Amino acid sequence: MAPYLPLYITRSDGKLESLAKSRKREANAPTTDQLDSRPDAKGNSDYFKELELGDAKEVDWRRKLGGMLIREIGGPETPGSNHILAALPEHYRLYERVKSASGSDTTDAYLYGHPQGRKKRFRSPGDFFPHLLWLATDENGDPDNCSCKLCAPDDIQVFKEPDRVKPPEPLKKEQTSTKKETIPPKPPSIGTRPMVIVPPRSTSQDKGISVTKPPASKPPISTALPPAVARQAGPPTTPTLLAPAKCFEQDEDSQWAKYLFRQGELAWFNRGNAWGLSVILKRTLVRDLQNPNRDRAKYLVQPLSHPLHHPPTKIIDSEDGLRPWLAWSPPAPTHQGLASASGLTYNTVDWRGVSSGRYGQGDAEVDGSIFAAKAVDSSFSLFLPLANNTVTTGERTYNGIYLGGEKIWIGEPVRLRVGSGQDIMVIHSIIERLKPGSTSTSSATIFLVGDIYKFSTLSLQPGVEPPDTRHLPLRLRQDMEFRNRATIPTKRTMSFWKLAQAQARLTITDIKGRWYESSALLPILKGAEPFSQDLTRGEIGDAGAWMNARGDCNAVNSVVPKVGTRVVDRLDAFGKSIPPGTKISKGLDGPPEDQVFPQENVAPLQAQQMQGQGPINSIPMPMEGVQEEGVGGKKGVEGVSDGDIEQFMDLDRMEEGYVQQFHEGGGGQF
Repeated sequence: MAPYLPLYITRSDGKLESLAKSRKREANAPTTDQLDSRPDAKGNSDYFKELELGDAKEVDWRRKLGGMLIREIGGPETPGSNHILAALPEHYRLYERVKSASGSDTTDAYLYGHPQGRKKRFRSPGDFFPHLLWLATDENGDPDNCSCKLCAPDDIQVFKEPDRVKPPEPLKKEQTSTKKETIPPKPPSIGTRPMVIVPPRSTSQDKGISVTKPPASKPPISTALPPAVARQAGPPTTPTLLAPAKCFEQDEDSQWAKYLFRQGELAWFNRGNAWGLSVILKRTLVRDLQNPNRDRAKYLVQPLSHPLHHPPTKIIDSEDGLRPWLAWSPPAPTHQGLASASGLTYNTVDWRGVSSGRYGQGDAEVDGSIFAAKAVDSSFSLFLPLANNTVTTGERTYNGIYLGGEKIWIGEPVRLRVGSGQDIMVIHSIIERLKPGSTSTSSATIFLVGDIYKFSTLSLQPGVEPPDTRHLPLRLRQDMEFRNRATIPTKRTMSFWKLAQAQARLTITDIKGRWYESSALLPILKGAEPFSQDLTRGEIGDAGAWMNARGDCNAVNSVVPKVGTRVVDRLDAFGKSIPPGTKISKGLDGPPEDQVFPQENVAPLQAQQMQGQGPINSIPMPMEGVQEEGVGGKKGVEGVSDGDIEQFMDLDRMEEGYVQQFHEGGGGQF
């Protein structure tokens, strides 16, 4: 079979949500009732299901659309090759309607995503093609120029041959079929850009039909593709185009400064008098009472602990009450017997002995969270499989990976160990390669394929502009715009991300962790007032300089960490450090009840005290027996002096120590 060359659609008008008649926002997709696959009392069912990238019917749609598009727009000929859309336009999703009755199933496919809402859907590739052609060729993006039946339902579309107009003949009976694809007539082309002829909209029906007539002569045909379509041929030498989000949560996490933290991530949380370690279970947006014009994020976290006791969940009602796992390094265990031992893991610690005092005095819950966090840091798991080619290439692809404490999607940047140490890579593929002749995932190798970028700065000079960055993820672009607004008037410089290598293939040991917006994270790590002062001076650095890397807490003598342990899923990574039956919400991709928050257990926040605090190498943790002899008249903690404990718990001095250590070139275990 001839190979299929991918075509990329770089513009889309697709929407994941739309306004209903009630003026409420609703998903641009089948309703919850329509997605319910449960049969009725007679055993019949009628429901919709989303077709993932790589599903046979989804691939068939992309092949047909790619073939129609390349025939329409022309372009360089590639003998023996076919064409396929690399992906449907962003936010367009294909659903299959399944009707089951009397033991027989019938299926139809519907494409959702049109900006007019869920009731405006396309029923076939031929139905969608005029809209796709408009997306690919209309530089102005004017919907009035689209001839599809959804954008122009009342227009009579007539395509005129030179010198005469001939109305379409009625179809013969033998040509009609309920399932037959209908491909719109091919309009005449001028050069490389098809002239999609659409009658102008008229306010009255009696004005007749306006027909555009092409000129009599044709200029030579160029081999260039329209600007909205890119063909991949040969080794990639330009930035790789981003694929559309495959689910609601991925789209949420692609937006600038909307959520800093994600479900299933390991994070520090404010316990009121100290910081603890937790897993994020749920998140939502609520109205910010201090700023009614914006929303703020709220989270539900489950504190980590040893397997014999689990504290209740906590609601964190401000991102000031959370820190990324890699923002700080965990302290040594509070029990001297655990701190002095080597090679211990969460699963090998004698927790009953710890609770009974066999390892000295300390806080078993705190030590449980420290060992659990280190175990999570060394783990990884893949989620949302996209394609399974194990028979032909031995590879599977996935939409995301839980790497250590963080959740990472395709299409977003990560920090790298390789290169300058400040380089990033925008991930375009997550690949699992099985060993030849093996079907076991435990021995598989994981690769991340993407484009590597270096941070670059230009002095402002007339006529000098940074390269086009429209191919970069939205978070990268908007964060850089924020930083440049500070540096241009003060330092007369502007920065950008410069492509260093396209389609690089790295292993997970090359990844430090998620990339965070400096504009969103630094105000939390440094404090609002210091950040505001830096902003005034135009001194906005990279948030990655304040972060550790995955594996640092388990590395010995600064050795690069190993791949780690692959776990079945995210809950398996946390194991017994969280209560049995704990559920990590799927957010907008899960059932509505998954997003309901409890009404109690709101963790107290001391934002004024805690903002920008916490020395990287000694995070204050609550410990039993802290108020010991010399402080509360009781016996001291073994191996720890009264002065050390008092300083360890002194939150008022944390900011001073943290800032001093950072400016002295510290910043944690890098």
